[in-house]
Order: sequence, then structure tokens, then C-alpha cells
Amino acid sequence: MSSPTHLVSILTILFLFIDVFSHSTVSADKKLVDKVCGDDAITDHAKCLKTLSNAKAMAAKNINELVEVVMEKGAAKTKKTLNFVEEKMKKPNSPAALTALKSCAEVYRYCISEFKLVGPELKVDPMSANYDIALILPEVGKCVKALQAAKLLIPELVKGNHELYYYASLGFEMTGHLH
Repeated sequence: MSSPTHLVSILTILFLFIDVFSHSTVSADKKLVDKVCGDDAITDHAKCLKTLSNAKAMAAKNINELVEVVMEKGAAKTKKTLNFVEEKMKKPNSPAALTALKSCAEVYRYCISEFKLVGPELKVDPMSANYDIALILPEVGKCVKALQAAKLLIPELVKGNHELYYYASLGFEMTGHLH
């Protein structure tokens, strides 16, 4: 039978072992995030680090998994804005405002599908994934132009357009290194 001192020693060694390995894993994953966000192609390093400072991003084992995290976040933010646009369309609007909102809703639906397409595509053809993300960028301009034509300044849509552009740009820059 083991003595209590022997048991404490074994438990202490076990906890130290677990502690050392858990920190090395986190630090390796953080290195991937730091490397990606520190790349010269990423214009806002601090925002990139903030975007990727979550458990799912830190658990990414490679750049593909990290891109998938960005695409999921981009799709989620875009869906949130789409929901706002659809609710806004249900309320009384001028014909010009309704046309602009419909245009933005179309843009947001398209971009959500593109964000969702990238993850599976990365495994097969990173160059095509990069191209599909590139298709999102000009879509944002369609919504912006429609809002300008209707003389609409809706802060939630301005923010949504910035987020959409940001996630598409970040994904584009990240996937640009994969082919």
C-alpha cells in the first residue's frame, strides 16, 4: 500500500506534467495566430489578434482550420446583419429604401453562402477557396451603392458592411498563402 506522502508526490508530478503539456499546446496554437496576424498582408494586426482570440481559433492546428474559424465568424456576423435587414424590410419604407434593402439582403445571402463554401473547399482546392472569398469583396460595394442611391444611412448596415468586408479581406489574405 502506498503512503500518503508517496501518493502526494505522484499527484504533484502528474499535475506538473499536465500543466507543462497544456501550456505548450496553447502556446503552439497562439504562435499560429500570431504568425497569421503578424503577416504583412494583414493590415490591422491588432484587430486580427482580437478576432482570433477565442477558444476555437486557439485550438486550430493549421492555417486551414484558422481560415474556417474566420469564415464561420464572418458568416455569423453577416447572418446577424441579414436578419436586421429582413426585419427592416417588413416595416414601412420608401420605394427607394425598399429597393436598397432588397439589394443588401441579396448581397448578404450570397456572401453567407460563399463564407460557408470556403471551409470544405479549402481541403480540396485552396486556390478556388481564395477566389471564392475574393468574390465577396465587390459584393459589399453593391450594398453600399444601393444605400447611397437611396440616400440611406443606417448605422447597423454601415457596421455590417464593414464587418463583411473585414472578414472577407482577412480570409482572402489568409488563403492567399495556401496556393
